[in-house]
Amino acid sequence: MSDNRRTPYDDLATVKERIRDAIDIVALVEQYVPLRRVGRNYVGRCPWHDDSRPSFYVNPERQTFKCWVCNIGGDIFSFIMKQENTSFKEALEILADKAGITLPKKSKPIYITKNSDPNNPQNQSYNNTDLQPEHETTEITRKQLLNATDWLAKIYNDALQNHHESEPVKKYLKDRGIDNNEIKKFQIGYAPYEQNWLVNKVNANQEKLQILEIVGNLINADKSYDQQDNVAQNTPNNLPKQLNNSFNNTRYYDRFRGRLMFPIRDTQNRTIAFGGRVIPDGLQKSKAKYINSPETPLFSKHHTLYGLDIAKLKMKETRRAIIMEGYTDCIIAHKFGFGDSVAVLGTALGSEHIKILKRYVDKMILVLDGDEAGRKRADQVMELFVAQGVDMSILTLPNNSDPCEFLLEHGADAFELLLKTESVNVLEHAFQSLTKGIDLQNDIVASTNALDTILTIIAQSPTNSSTPDDPIRIRIEKTLQNLAHRFNVTERLIWDRFREKQNRAKDKKYNSSAVNLPVENLSDVAESEWELENQNDAAMWNSAELLPDHLERAMLELWLSDATSIYEFWESVPIDRCRSPITVAIYKKCNELIDRDRLVNFGNLIVAFDSPRMKNYLDEVAAEGEQKLFAMQMSKGKIDPNYQANTDTDGNLDELNEIVQNTEQHELAKEKFDPELRAKLIREIIEGFDRRDAERNRMIDENQLRGNSLSEEEKERKLIQVREALRQKQEDKRKRFEFGN
Repeated sequence: MSDNRRTPYDDLATVKERIRDAIDIVALVEQYVPLRRVGRNYVGRCPWHDDSRPSFYVNPERQTFKCWVCNIGGDIFSFIMKQENTSFKEALEILADKAGITLPKKSKPIYITKNSDPNNPQNQSYNNTDLQPEHETTEITRKQLLNATDWLAKIYNDALQNHHESEPVKKYLKDRGIDNNEIKKFQIGYAPYEQNWLVNKVNANQEKLQILEIVGNLINADKSYDQQDNVAQNTPNNLPKQLNNSFNNTRYYDRFRGRLMFPIRDTQNRTIAFGGRVIPDGLQKSKAKYINSPETPLFSKHHTLYGLDIAKLKMKETRRAIIMEGYTDCIIAHKFGFGDSVAVLGTALGSEHIKILKRYVDKMILVLDGDEAGRKRADQVMELFVAQGVDMSILTLPNNSDPCEFLLEHGADAFELLLKTESVNVLEHAFQSLTKGIDLQNDIVASTNALDTILTIIAQSPTNSSTPDDPIRIRIEKTLQNLAHRFNVTERLIWDRFREKQNRAKDKKYNSSAVNLPVENLSDVAESEWELENQNDAAMWNSAELLPDHLERAMLELWLSDATSIYEFWESVPIDRCRSPITVAIYKKCNELIDRDRLVNFGNLIVAFDSPRMKNYLDEVAAEGEQKLFAMQMSKGKIDPNYQANTDTDGNLDELNEIVQNTEQHELAKEKFDPELRAKLIREIIEGFDRRDAERNRMIDENQLRGNSLSEEEKERKLIQVREALRQKQEDKRKRFEFGN
């Protein structure tokens, strides 16, 4: 049963915990990877590398996964982020949907009037909590909107199969090479032309009609187009407080009536919008050949690509995206084996589209019609691709053909040959386009203007000047060398002009930076926390000096093995005695958990972080700590020597079955460990911190003795202190030796 109850404690941390508790990682992973039980773990073949020998483990006790070859591990959130190539915010939304948990709303709730007298002029849609309707209303959830779009896709598909108007539509699809396999795969449908068809499908139910208006498929004939778009977009403060006319069946009509229907789905295979096409010789005579759903709470054309729900799996194999302009182009490309094809939705390819595709692929090929309009679109997007730093090529089809026509006439092999031989890098395309018809040797003014424009475009590249092997930097260097040769100028001149353009681009970007906006909802908080947490992520994890040393790691291992041991360190080892920023971050999260009356155990700590690297590190630390604890307790006779531990493929000891997991009672957690062993570990770690600090202070003192900052009298006192510290160090070492024996 879905848990949609809201409480005052539905902050980010609490919601993450609720999602964690609602989803079993074994069941989640098995949706993607076949697993089999081995001891207390589950094993399978890793989905991220060619895994001939199963190296992917799922631990149901800790609710974690781990691939030993990829060195990737974590919890349900990091698994979805890796598997679906999503940000933490998107993973949170995906898992919340799977768990049936409602996230706090990004915008104000959407309200509709509940069914009442259909002739009551007060009946109206609301999406603004500031409005106070006198009649009874009900809030509409995202789940209800998704249910509505899913239902619409099914009835449009059924109409294509069975409605008496659909014969010309079927003929059109057949002529375009789209058969039943593609119709089923892409759930293609038809919206009948009759005005009240969709209204009658819901029996003129007022609540359902208002929902269909919100998702954009119904248009209210009594509203202006601006009002209709406001309803669909859920824009606050723009709706009229009272509708003008009475509620009746002719008040609404289908936006897509008489059109071939293409459901638009998100990456979770949920229908979120529709595209509609006029059929030649069909009943719909509109001059607008294609129309899409308006912007709605579910859909934004600037953040959606047609066919990505199907193409993403193939993209993971090819690491390539073929970008087209039309629905039928994309569908036919899939039919001919180009399963990594997607299409834009009636808008130019934008920066958000590029960001989405970069999660899945390393290379993108923009396929454009061979007409003049296609060439103009290529020119428009050149600067965008360069600014995004993607490996982008452009293929302009010959003889003014579109991809659908070319594939149907010439076949897959010919199209693949074009992709390999005729697609040109975006910078080369820029050169060809901007120098077309120019005599580079004699037309000085035109060639100078062309060079200036090309350098302006290249200057948008996000180069990493501190990295010699940065592929973008290498590509730019080769391009500039090539430009110097083609324009017959020196490389120094090209580089000087390029750096000038770069500096201007940086200044422009700095001056146009957006101001920070207030966070309005949980998802926005999650995204901003994710970005903040990962600003210096690579530097932190790639520097050995910033990683926890053996002492801090031992402390973390103990914390993750014994949920109450952190209390023993509060006074003796405060947070300012920790050197590694990773240890400091974990210490802070532990304190936050305690402030929220949560136990500092592995389950609560791993879900508190959003960074996949931190989750992976915590999983490693927990596993190693449990293995060490098992070995120590066995050596001390605290575990039956006949106990047979499970081992993984690398021969590592598996975790203790009785390690404390997600308990709410601190005393119960303590009882899982031998008190004597626990006290010994705590004492040794604290003493280790004392020795480390003493050694650091001694080195500072010695440096001061060698320098000139102290007077002779001060140096004499300092020397006595250093000698006493050395004597104490030797005494402590002797005591530890005696204690060990």
